[in-house]
Amino acid sequence: MARTPWSVRGARALLAAALLVLSHQVLGDNQLPFDLDGPSEGPPQSDGPELRFSSSYYNVSIPENPVGKVYVTPTEKMGVFKVPGFDVKYKIVDGDKDKFFKAEEREVGDFCFLLLRARTGTRDVLNRERKDKYTLRVKALARRSSREPLTFDYSDISSQSELQAEVQVQVTVLDTNDLNPLFYPTDYEQTVLEDTPLHKSILRVHADDADTGLNGEIYYSFLESTQQFAIHPVTGIVTLTRPLRYNKKATHNLTVLARDRSTLLFRPGKSNPSTARLKIHVRQVNLHNPEIMVHSLPEVFEQSTNARTFAIVKVKDRDEGVHGEIESLEIVDGDPDGHFRVRETEVKNEYRIELIGLLDRERSPKGYNLTLKASDKGVPQKHIYKAVPVHISDINDNSPIFSKEIYEVDVSESAPINYQIIRLKVDDIDQGKNAKVVLQIVGGNEGGEFSINPKTGVLYTAKLLDTEKKSSYALTVSAIDSGRSGVRKQSSAKVKINIQDMNDNDPLFESNDIVYEMNENEPAGSSVTKVQARDKDLGENSYISYSIVNLDPVPFEIDHFSGVVRTTQVLDYESMRRDYSLRIRASDWGQPFRRQTEMQLRITVKDINDNRPQFEKVACKGRVSRSLPIGSEIITFSAIDFDAGNIISYRIVAGNEDNCFAMDQTSGTLVVTCDLSDLRTDERIVNVTATDGLNFADVTFVRMQLINSKRTHQFVSDADAAFDCMDTGVARRLTEVLASAEKNNGEEQSEIFAMMPSRYGDNVHSPEFLNFPPEIRINESIALNTVIAVLQARDRDLGYNGKMIFGISNGDSDSAFNLNLETGELRVVGYLDREQESEYYLNVTVYDLGKPQKSASRVLPITILDINDNAPKFSKNVASFKVSENAKNGTRIMTMNATDIDEGENARVVYSLETDTKDFVIHPVSGAITVAGKLDRERQSMYELKIRASDSSKTRPLSSFALVRVVVDDVNDNAPKFSIDQYAIKVREDIPTETVIAAINAVDPDLGKGGVVTYSFVHGPDTSSSFSIDNATGTLRLTQPLDFEQRQLHSLVIRASDWGTPSLSSEVTVEVEVVDVNENLYPPQFSDFVVSVAVAENQPPGTHVARVLATDKDAPGDDSRISYSIRGGDGVGLFAIDNQGNISTLAVLDRESKKSYWLTVFAQDHGVVPLHSRIEVYVEVLNVNDNTPLTLQPVYYPSIAENSPAGQEVLTLEARDDDLEDRPQPLLFRITAGNAGSFFTIDNGTSANRIRSNFTPPDFRLDKFPLCAVVPVGLTFTKRSR
Repeated sequence: MARTPWSVRGARALLAAALLVLSHQVLGDNQLPFDLDGPSEGPPQSDGPELRFSSSYYNVSIPENPVGKVYVTPTEKMGVFKVPGFDVKYKIVDGDKDKFFKAEEREVGDFCFLLLRARTGTRDVLNRERKDKYTLRVKALARRSSREPLTFDYSDISSQSELQAEVQVQVTVLDTNDLNPLFYPTDYEQTVLEDTPLHKSILRVHADDADTGLNGEIYYSFLESTQQFAIHPVTGIVTLTRPLRYNKKATHNLTVLARDRSTLLFRPGKSNPSTARLKIHVRQVNLHNPEIMVHSLPEVFEQSTNARTFAIVKVKDRDEGVHGEIESLEIVDGDPDGHFRVRETEVKNEYRIELIGLLDRERSPKGYNLTLKASDKGVPQKHIYKAVPVHISDINDNSPIFSKEIYEVDVSESAPINYQIIRLKVDDIDQGKNAKVVLQIVGGNEGGEFSINPKTGVLYTAKLLDTEKKSSYALTVSAIDSGRSGVRKQSSAKVKINIQDMNDNDPLFESNDIVYEMNENEPAGSSVTKVQARDKDLGENSYISYSIVNLDPVPFEIDHFSGVVRTTQVLDYESMRRDYSLRIRASDWGQPFRRQTEMQLRITVKDINDNRPQFEKVACKGRVSRSLPIGSEIITFSAIDFDAGNIISYRIVAGNEDNCFAMDQTSGTLVVTCDLSDLRTDERIVNVTATDGLNFADVTFVRMQLINSKRTHQFVSDADAAFDCMDTGVARRLTEVLASAEKNNGEEQSEIFAMMPSRYGDNVHSPEFLNFPPEIRINESIALNTVIAVLQARDRDLGYNGKMIFGISNGDSDSAFNLNLETGELRVVGYLDREQESEYYLNVTVYDLGKPQKSASRVLPITILDINDNAPKFSKNVASFKVSENAKNGTRIMTMNATDIDEGENARVVYSLETDTKDFVIHPVSGAITVAGKLDRERQSMYELKIRASDSSKTRPLSSFALVRVVVDDVNDNAPKFSIDQYAIKVREDIPTETVIAAINAVDPDLGKGGVVTYSFVHGPDTSSSFSIDNATGTLRLTQPLDFEQRQLHSLVIRASDWGTPSLSSEVTVEVEVVDVNENLYPPQFSDFVVSVAVAENQPPGTHVARVLATDKDAPGDDSRISYSIRGGDGVGLFAIDNQGNISTLAVLDRESKKSYWLTVFAQDHGVVPLHSRIEVYVEVLNVNDNTPLTLQPVYYPSIAENSPAGQEVLTLEARDDDLEDRPQPLLFRITAGNAGSFFTIDNGTSANRIRSNFTPPDFRLDKFPLCAVVPVGLTFTKRSR
């Protein structure tokens, strides 16, 4: 091997030496520039060693009833990080009082796993149904290991021999299928009627399973194969799938099985189902209703004798045996008062309806509509109802009845003769002549003032009335019916007539002239006095209202009703008028003209002290000399009072506590009363006021500035001029008030009043009609209270002499018209009938109210016009017919017949069909009803045709109606029709056989055999033998187990056929989708929960590390197909795993950077609900000798004496290697140059590598040192002294 030239070796050595020197200078002698241990997943470094769990809380699970050593399954890596030099043990310290668990440890790499397992050999076992969670507190205890030598400096922990940590572990006990379903109760019994509809729930069975999930989900099924019943696999509801027949089978015994789904899925042949016995009793039902036949006797008169037979009733029932026997016949409705009863005769099933109470037609004018109820003795009992009408004939047993016992009416005393006062209404609830009533006045009409129409009951005036002679009348009116002589009934009523007064009296004041005095300054609205007038008239004619009729404004008003005179403003004696003259007018409320009277009221205003004094000047400011002598005048105040004659005095109210000032009460002069030079203040404010003895002026002030001055004469002679004051303007306002008072009271004031209406003259003119109609023509159907004319008249007189009233003197024998007394409106007040009275001639009179009274009369003809008031009448209002649904168009059903008693066009009848249908038409003239469209009984089985018969009136045609009921007979023309076009059903693959999965339903609207439907499969390439269908009910059942993995969809075609001739059918597709059920029982399992593998550093990406393999016990398929993934650990992103479990690198690893990694590998299957397991993989990075050893010093300079003996120690060398080893290997040294004479050798066998003098060259093999460091050693030879 060629030697490396010294220049190269020297350069390398110098570089290494430089690096070493640099590290010594930067880090110091005791620190190395290299990290001996790479980063790891362990806990963060601290000042001292720490024992720490990887998490503060763990969740683990374990199946119940474990056998042998069964370990819990954690959700994450569970344990503590190793502390070098310590051994770890685990102990459960709390939460396991039953001693179910045991803690174990297992060290892998830098981690000590905590393993929890179930104890073996215990009497009790884990039971989820008893307790499903345990919370354990586990302690980790670490003691110093005596087995492992220290390879590093642990001087900082040399004093600690034990470490500990605690963690909480939540253990969830998982369910295993260790319990069977349990029925409670185990025996069920139910009675069902034989006519119970299909698919109706009969009862529900129930079983419980304390397991969870699929282990606790129960499927129900029958042990026996039955087409009669079905049970829902989940709810346990038993339903009927075929009609019940008591005569075929009266009791059904069934056995219900309950299995949990887990057993059916995973242990189908080893199931031990729970059973319940079910007994269903069929109860026979009553098929036919009883039938009632009634034979009525002649009509019944009211007040009939008791116990009279009204009808004979026979009842029969087509059922046989007890179901055909009649239990009872009774009246259940239509006899609220109990007038009838049913009694059985000697003939079987024959009954008699008897009267047991007096009947009253008036209480039941429509008679009675008895409802008979016949009941048989069948089970269930059936009933039939039948209506029996009872018509009651009338007898004269009721008196006429007035609408009121006492009538009261008001009549004006100006009413003319034959004036309609009131219409008395009388009713007689009898019928025919017994109800026809005649009225007459039988009392209270001694003077003949009134008359009454005996047919209409209208009361008239027969004479003129005068309220001054008699103000009221009390008449007795009798009503007599027209029954047979000897049994006629009558009644009477009182009519009180009040005569209303006219306004013929003037109001009168108590005094026509009144003088009144009042004080000024009273508030607005103050009462002055009250005037009063009286009127001898009655009612509103005597009501009086008051008014002030002065035309000029006055400050007064009067209450219109009480006559109280009040002020409208405050009166001021000083500035306003002091005397007023009011004209008061009293008016009554008479209509249409008022009567009025006037009086005079004179009011005088008196003066009062109502004004306060007011200063002419206020807020005075000025200067006053301190040398002003006592008694000197400072300023004079002046106040004015608007009241006449008031004396004003002045006074000081504040600012003169030291009495240095005084005020003259009369003149208002302020004077000095002390030596002002003694005052310490520079300013004085004095408040003063003025009073008239009652009222005070507003306080004002004088502000005086005290100055030092000897010129006192100026302040004394012209004191007011030295002050500056604010003028209030009161003197100007006083001048204005005085001027106003002089203006308002200076001259004689003359009042202007409204004119009093003048009296009217004599009654000179008679009334006369204006535009009087020659004739009035009205229809007989005119509505009541319709105004048919407004008569007009005039009277050229004024007032009451020109006031007119109207009246009908005669010609209205039917009391059909009323003429308004005031307005002349002629109204229809009675029903008109042209057939009874076609014309009326009314004598109409108009009167004035003058004295003497004048009048004028005219005859008014009224013609009653005929209207179409009679509708056509059918000879038969109700009819029934049958027609086949295949009847052809034009087939005649029947011909209607109606007549009209009117004449002309009003009697010509036209027929029309009112019912909205296109299947029938009617001829408008002949009335023939024919088929017009294609009939379909299934679309409409019966028609109720409403036929109209109308007359041909041009104005108001009348109609009548008849009902024709057409029943359509059936033919078999419809195929069965399914309720939906296609059935889509989803079925779990694990449901039990014989389960009903669908109820296929088809309906055939035809009757008889044409409506009976049967079901069958249409056999084709996709017909499955896994299903069956009930040919009678369409119930679709499962007959073979389903398997999603073999077939996911079954397509069935079902045919529904009727029994008609010919038979018709239809088909429907049923898509049965099989729903996959989770059959994934076993998760993938690794052979161990943790594995330790190794890989060398510096390997390229993709290097194979190891293979982890999991197995799945499920059957081949997705449930056992496994995929692998790395989901945790500090090696995520640096490693990858394929679906065969091969782990490979993704990057180049460096042991010196990190010497190990943890990977969490998941193995997951592809089931519907995927299951998984995990394994922790510890990857150790193996060291490769990829670092050069380095000496601690780059250059050594030892010295040795010459002639030193062999073996003399020259130098001790120390070096290091950055490659990491669990147990560091010793470094070997050799001399590579400069020892040509082989005077030196290196001793590698001792603890220190020493250079010794030696003449024997060392024998080393160079191939043992692939990496080496070269260091220069300079030797200095010294002479040895002798």
